Amino acid sequence: MTLTLYEGPLSPNARKVRLIAAELGLPLSRVKLSFVKGETQAPGYLAKNPNGTVPTLDDDGFVLWESGAILRRLAAKRPERGLVPADPDTAAQVDQWLCWWIAQPEAALMRLAWERLIKPALGRPGNDPAIVGDALTALDRYLPVLDRQLAGRDYIVGPLSLVDFAAGPWLDVAPEAFKLDFDRYANIGAWLARLRARPYWPAA
Repeated sequence: MTLTLYEGPLSPNARKVRLIAAELGLPLSRVKLSFVKGETQAPGYLAKNPNGTVPTLDDDGFVLWESGAILRRLAAKRPERGLVPADPDTAAQVDQWLCWWIAQPEAALMRLAWERLIKPALGRPGNDPAIVGDALTALDRYLPVLDRQLAGRDYIVGPLSLVDFAAGPWLDVAPEAFKLDFDRYANIGAWLARLRARPYWPAA
């Protein structure tokens, strides 16, 4: 089995894949691409991922993009680890929280990343007050939902699941990268501490 990950080293979405692979003991061959140098827009890469984004996974010739789909693909290789629970109700909750995470908080964090980090790195005007304000308003709405969900739970649906790997890399860097104050989210903070304590987490 050869798993090749096309990634940007600073991409939280690519880090999702590295982290879940480390949890499952799946070796990855990593191909690092520079967004700033335009490597994600090269014809050869666009043939794999027409969006010109990272990550992309090549699994022995089966090419898959979108980080949520890649997480599911890798979790299915080690079903005994339970990152997609066997219980259908819990599995449905994982899907619910995965869809919610990608559509709501992650989308807001992505807008902040574009405005505060990516556009300036590309030499383009960023930090549009309207876009930044809209993203911060969305986070103020949705992060309390996650904080309440984590009350009394070690992980988002109870047991560790792929949705923790979807959300964890973004929220791990959000306070420093986007200057967000997470002090009011005690449950999120405790959950992040549990994720960071996993032996592979800091280096992945």
